[in-house]
Amino acid sequence: MVGVQGVLFLAVALTAFLPGPAVFGSWWAGSMLIIFGSLGVFWGAKDLGRALTPMPIPNGEGLASGGIYTHIRHPMYGAVLTGAFGLAVGSGKLWTYALAVVLAVFFEVKTRMEESFLREAYPGYAEYAARTAKYVPLSFLRRG
Repeated sequence: MVGVQGVLFLAVALTAFLPGPAVFGSWWAGSMLIIFGSLGVFWGAKDLGRALTPMPIPNGEGLASGGIYTHIRHPMYGAVLTGAFGLAVGSGKLWTYALAVVLAVFFEVKTRMEESFLREAYPGYAEYAARTAKYVPLSFLRRG
């Protein structure tokens, strides 16, 4: 799965620089999304600490539920998707948008598998998942 993930992200990145059909594009908006995505990857990795593993199976270092993981279950995947869509927006290339969507579908499949392992390894995971967003912290929308 890690190899597929890498190939998909590389394909997103490469198609941003290839000639081809274009749709909406904005260098500035794309750059901002890439920056936010990069920061999110580093933040998520920092807060995951020793539990960081490229595999969907927990490595036995415990459930990360502090820091950014207080609000988001998969911040690194969300951050990678933010960067991928940043490449798409920045280039305006139709193929880059399409591959970013394929990457999003891949992450959805991977997180479903990963969460089944997490529910099995950590008895409190279901409750944690019920109170946190999957990729994007939407709790600010619930404040009223």
